[in-house]
Amino acid sequence: MTGPRVELRPLDAPLLERLVVAAVDGARPAQVAPLSGADDPSPQAPVDHWTDARIDAFRAWHRAASLAPGGGQRTFAVLLAEPAVPAGEGRGGTAAAADADAGGDGADGEPADGEPADGEVIGAARLADVPGEAGTVEAGLWLSRHHRGRGHGRTVLRLLREAARDAGAHRLFASTTAGNAAARRLLVTELGAHTAPGAATLTARDQLSPAAALLGRASGPGEAPSPAWREQPGSPGPLVLRWLREAADAGVAALQAATLATVDEEGAPDARVLVLRDVSPDGAAWSFATDSGSTKGRQLAARPAAALTLHWPEQARQVRVRGEVTAGTRDDAAAEFRTRSPAARIAAHTGHQSEPLASDQAYRQAAEAARRLVAADPDAVPPGHTVYTLHAREVEFWQGAPDRFHQRLHYRRTADGWDARRLWP
Repeated sequence: MTGPRVELRPLDAPLLERLVVAAVDGARPAQVAPLSGADDPSPQAPVDHWTDARIDAFRAWHRAASLAPGGGQRTFAVLLAEPAVPAGEGRGGTAAAADADAGGDGADGEPADGEPADGEVIGAARLADVPGEAGTVEAGLWLSRHHRGRGHGRTVLRLLREAARDAGAHRLFASTTAGNAAARRLLVTELGAHTAPGAATLTARDQLSPAAALLGRASGPGEAPSPAWREQPGSPGPLVLRWLREAADAGVAALQAATLATVDEEGAPDARVLVLRDVSPDGAAWSFATDSGSTKGRQLAARPAAALTLHWPEQARQVRVRGEVTAGTRDDAAAEFRTRSPAARIAAHTGHQSEPLASDQAYRQAAEAARRLVAADPDAVPPGHTVYTLHAREVEFWQGAPDRFHQRLHYRRTADGWDARRLWP
């Protein structure tokens, strides 16, 4: 029989009372609600001690923030739920003891110690809109001290990511204090948080798009897959996502590195490698970011069309895209910029891309000024930082083969959707 499973259950009035019990039994007041400083209803009591006033304030906070219409956050009770017991099976010996420890049934199949049949409430999780960041939600969670160190936090964070994605969010934000070692590990391993030496807090912004998540994965060398052509979906999006997943799983180096080709005002071609940020589910929109004052930014302003190529030599694969390009809003730029590491933010604030550089010293001075700027205001966005979207009118998949019989599948956008056809090598 499998062990208990972790579930998220939307908070309601009965669950709130069970959450009160879990909080009082297994957490400090300030860990589970804003019950410290000016918000502490019992300032004379020890900070780790639950008082009747703090319990009432905990209830009132959840009723206002989680249960009232327009409260501002979606809160879930974290349940350690028991698996179903097959008919005819009893519970006895060590298994029964383990189930009782987890808040499960006794040997007679009834809930032990009055615990409800749906399991034990062991904490809470929440999602709340981030002010000023459209499409970004903040994740928060706490677990009873009796259930920490068992991997439940990782499960809850993954469930929150799924809930945020299902609700239409584009990014998941989370933060913790520098001294919370367990939470720091969770944000680094699950959300790719970037650590900054000396910072008082650790923050993470995780892209919820499946393609963006795969593009953001670090990887090492791997083996090439079979070159056999296996499918021809109705749009290029599913195949893009499958190829990204296979490249990431195989350890393809720099799978997000893409060559972008543009033309200048005289029609002369230009190309460079940049970081691909996202691909829409249907494969029609391909996103990247750069400074509008850079060479490619000026070229796109003059001639808003481009070609983009992904090349993964380890798998003998290419993806080629052509189409028109549009520039996003300042809000789009700010949201994308916040997902970048501290080093990438400093680099973006340093100097003027593609302009002449007088000396190494000039660069070091500009980099130091940028470092101070980012330290003072981590979310400051360079004036020219822009998110661009290449709207594909053509997408081609190229799979190499040792016998030179390369497989090519070409999609062309039409008024009715996508037209797919095989091409000669």
